[in-house]
Amino acid sequence: MDLLTIPGLTSDQQLILMLWGVGGSFIVLLVAGMTNRVVIFADGNDLMWTVSVFLAPIMGFMIAGTLVPEGGEFENEIAAIVVAGIGGVIGLGGCVMTFILSIKHNGLFLGIIIGIFKVVAALVAAVCAIGLLGKIFDKDTGSFSKRMMAAIVFGILLWMIQKLINGDEVYIRRAEITPT
Repeated sequence: MDLLTIPGLTSDQQLILMLWGVGGSFIVLLVAGMTNRVVIFADGNDLMWTVSVFLAPIMGFMIAGTLVPEGGEFENEIAAIVVAGIGGVIGLGGCVMTFILSIKHNGLFLGIIIGIFKVVAALVAAVCAIGLLGKIFDKDTGSFSKRMMAAIVFGILLWMIQKLINGDEVYIRRAEITPT
């Protein structure tokens, strides 16, 4: 018997159950952050460390791609490999800093959970933002109303990110709750 199997459930049912658990946890943490119960992003620097998790490797590969001559192979260009590696190392450093800052502001247990949330949320937000920006600026995607809807969703995404920079508000809330 496998350690992670739940008797009576198929593997598909177990996967769906896990996804519901992860999705529910994601929503609970999002609500906890937006209601200033936990620190999601302490400040803009905290947000930038989290953004660097995906942005640095993407930028590294984009820059590295420009260093490969036309018709050349990526793995044959030392400069391209070094630049892509630097982007990956910066992204890994951003991931480590994301966890360090999450633990610093929320404690060990909750900090690790929030760190995971931040990294996953940053990747999901990046994919959504890229897709929405593509819809907004692509002339072939459809009507004006579809573009406006994409712009509204993008605005809501930016508002949520701004709302999740809540370090000062959480510290004020914690000071009000703590008796003196």
